[in-house]
Amino acid sequence: MDQSMPLGKFMGAITKTYFGALSKKLEHLGIDRHFSTLVAIERTEQRCTQQYLSDLLSFDKVSMVRMLDHLVEKEMIKRCVNPNDRREHIIELTPKAKKIMKDINAGIKEMNALALKGISKQNQDIFYNCLGIISKNIENLPANEVDIKLKKRAK
Repeated sequence: MDQSMPLGKFMGAITKTYFGALSKKLEHLGIDRHFSTLVAIERTEQRCTQQYLSDLLSFDKVSMVRMLDHLVEKEMIKRCVNPNDRREHIIELTPKAKKIMKDINAGIKEMNALALKGISKQNQDIFYNCLGIISKNIENLPANEVDIKLKKRAK
């Protein structure tokens, strides 16, 4: 691997391939993307708000609204007004989404196993630790807004 190339180029290529394959694997579920958002909502141990998701997944407010609108349209989530703060919406999985979460989690587990095949558990732990360090190192850098689009390939 050419270490003179931007690190993000490699990460972007991996992301595109990984999510494209995951989307293909789970296309029978009727949603084409945003699996990570559904998993984050499912695993939240607190009231899941739009702001919480935006912070957790590192999405700006506009992108988060679009993503949630898409998931509402697909009947995967519902927004409920917080009775304690009417400006805030609580995000919940619908029964339709809850039915498919087992398949989504299994698909992610399978894709992760495939992606990490041949890498020892120790090296996987190091890898995840390094990703955390990289993320922390760059989280506060000034940056222009970059929208990464994952286009579906024609069949």
